[in-house]
Order: sequence, then structure tokens, then C-alpha cells
Amino acid sequence: MNKNSDGKFDRGRYTTIPETENIKLPIGGKIRLGIRVKNPQGIEYPLETDFFVCPKEVRAVFGDEPTELTVFFPSADRKDIFPQNYEKYGSNEALQCWGDGKTSGQRLNLKNGSWHDVKCPCEHYDKKYDKETKIGGCVKAGYLKFMIPSVSIGTFYQCRVGGTVSIEECNSAFFLADKTTGGCWAMIPFRMRRVAKKLKIPGTANMKNHWVVTLEIAASTEEIRRVISGEILYLGQQRNKKYELETTGPAKGKEDDTVIEPDTEEEAKKRETEETEREEALKKDYEESKTQEAQLKKDHEEGKDKLKSYKESKTIYKKRVEEENEILQAISEKAQEAGIDSFKELVNFAVDQGIFQTQLTEHLATRVLVTNEDVRERLLKALEEPSRSKKEAPEEDKEKLLTNLFNIAQKAGLKDWREIVGEGCRTRINDEVYIFDIPTTIEEAKEILINNPERLKKMEEIFATMAKAIS
Repeated sequence: MNKNSDGKFDRGRYTTIPETENIKLPIGGKIRLGIRVKNPQGIEYPLETDFFVCPKEVRAVFGDEPTELTVFFPSADRKDIFPQNYEKYGSNEALQCWGDGKTSGQRLNLKNGSWHDVKCPCEHYDKKYDKETKIGGCVKAGYLKFMIPSVSIGTFYQCRVGGTVSIEECNSAFFLADKTTGGCWAMIPFRMRRVAKKLKIPGTANMKNHWVVTLEIAASTEEIRRVISGEILYLGQQRNKKYELETTGPAKGKEDDTVIEPDTEEEAKKRETEETEREEALKKDYEESKTQEAQLKKDHEEGKDKLKSYKESKTIYKKRVEEENEILQAISEKAQEAGIDSFKELVNFAVDQGIFQTQLTEHLATRVLVTNEDVRERLLKALEEPSRSKKEAPEEDKEKLLTNLFNIAQKAGLKDWREIVGEGCRTRINDEVYIFDIPTTIEEAKEILINNPERLKKMEEIFATMAKAIS
């Protein structure tokens, strides 16, 4: 027990001991460079993507398929934030061996599950992948460990980077960061990107596009100069602060990275076809651009590209408004002939006929009708049918239709037209449209049924079903 000079107990005098003063940072999420997919035979295999496969909280900030992330490294020691090793996996994709490629490694004893030290490199070093047994030699792997402050300041992420090119790109970025910042690049921003590069396929003369991982400092020259001089510019950037990242080795099961394998004959033909199509598309784009250039030159010579005066623009706008009004007037007249008295009923009619896929506001429906000729013609054609029916159907036929519906409704247990209208207000034609809107009078309901055979038929079917259920 320690006492101060007054002989009293000094609570809170000691707060830190040397063995526990370092800060450990656990890995909270993983960012991958590929996904697992199934072939037609149902066998899973890793497929490289051209974007980072991220957890949902990262996607919420950078989008579903980000190709660039802004990351911070908690340490300026490459061994802490990017440990690298050789790894060997078995046919069941379980880790069997790993090492440093220079002196030592560890291998799994398949009989008792224990690990023992071995010399590295060993007989599996640089052995080629066998497609039949799915057993390959050692693969190179590095584990980037970083944080993304724009997502979370309390979560550290890990990204497994495979292949010589990506690992060398990251190592080179850290080497350059050491030189440009004097080793003061911990907790300053880096851009981590997926970049397309043509790489030689092992064992062949063919080249194939792959998306390697690159890193570069995202700070300006002035910001780097200020960091070197000792200024604190970024959250978490501190001098003489020792962070300890959670120690992680290779995954016990193979992660979703990409294995670069030689193309099959079918894949080679497919790639050649795609390259031919791409070349033809580029040629077509070039020819179209030349044609467009010639047209623009011709328009310029004829003065068609000159800016119009305010008076000319006003005249053009006025003419367009008049044309749109004429279109809407023609639609309105057709709708009235068909017994449709409001724009809301017109929209409902268009939805019933499948011309509109969903309910639209009056403004949006108007814009669609004046700008889309196909939709407009289909609506006018659909309006001709109820209009023709209304003109041709004698009064006695209308009464017969209503009487027939009333008789079916009575068999279903409905007593009068008030109950029929009530049932129509509860019955949907589709997810958003009812047979009758609320409120609808009995006379309005009869008029709607006479002028809309589809709604009449729907009501007859419902009442017939109800009558059958109670009979």
C-alpha cells in the first residue's frame, strides 16, 4: 500500500502498468475481393469481382459495388497492418500448411489435428494447381488491416489480398508512404482501389484481365508536410502511440479470393468472341461519331446550331403548349364519350386496361400522355370500346344487365343496391384500384357498371361465388 507525504492513502495514484499499456484493436469485419458461385453442376468456386465485397454498413456509405474506399491504417509498421505468408489448402478447402517462404512454417497433422513446425519452403512450394484433385501448391496471401472512419471509428476491417501483383502493389505503396512522410503515415487517409490489369495466365501465353488492389496516400503534399512537422491533422493520429492489432493468421477455411487458372478451350473461344465483339462495337462507335460530326458540321454551315433569341424560344414554347393542349383535349373528348368524367377515373381506366402499370398523379399522367405517343394511342383505342358500347347499347339492354346483376346479388344474400355498392367499395380490381370509390351513390355505381364491362363482370363473378358458397 502506497501513502503520500501526509500519511494518507492516495486513491487513483497508479493507473497504468508497462505490460498492459498497449491498445489492442480487434478485427470487426471483412472486406473480400470475390464471391462464391455455383457452376451448372452445382459445384461452388471463387469468382473474382471488379469491386470490393463489403459488409452492409460499408455498402451504406460507399454503395453496393464500390471500386474505391478511403481507409486509415492504425500503425505505420507494415508487419502489423499487412502480414504476409504462404498458404496451402487441401481438396476440402481447409488450411493444411503455412509459412514464411524462407525458413519455417507449420503443417497440420491430418491424423490428430495438431500443428507441427516444418521447413519452409517445402515440397509443395510453387506446385501448380491440379484441376482434377483441386489440390494446389502454396499461394501467396497478405492481410490488410485498416479502419474506415466514414463508416465507423470503432471497427477495424481485414481484407485478404492474394497474388504477387496485388501484394507488391500494397508493399510498394507502404514503401513510398515511408519515404514521403518520414514514417508518419499512421492514421492518415489512403485510397484503396480495384484496378484492372492484364496478367499472364500461368502455364499459357494468354493474358487475362484481373482487378488488383492498389493503395495511395489521399493526403495533399501540404498535409503530408504538416504531418512530418508534427501536426495532428486526422482523427486518431498521434505520435509515440503504440497500437496492437489483433493477431490473425490465415483462415482455417479458404476465403473468397480468386484462383487464376488456365482457360479451358471453351473459355478461350468465348474470350476471343467477346474481344471480337468489343472491337466491332468500338468500330461502330467510331463510325457513328464520324457521322454525327459530319451532321454537326452541316448544321453549323446551315446555321441550325445558332442560339435562338428570346422571341424565337417563346414562340416555340407557345407552339408546344398548344400542341399538348390539343392532345389532352382529344383525350378528354374520347373519355367523356366513354362515360369518364374526371381525370382520376381516366387514370383508373388506364390502369384497368394495363396501359399504366400503376396509379399516377394527374401531373405525371399528363406528361406521359403528351410525350409518349404509343401510350396515348393505346389509351385512345381502349376508350373507343366503352364509347361504342355506350352508343350502341339500348336502354332496355342496360336495364337487363343491371337486373341480372341484382338477381345474382340476391342469391348471394344481398338485399338491395345499397349493399351491392358497399360490396363494390370493398372489392379490388387490382392492388390499388377498387370497383367503386368511396363515396359512390347508387346511380353513379349503376352508370359505372353499364359503361365498364370489366367491373360488371368482376361483380357478377364475386356474387356468383358467394351464392355458391351459401347454397
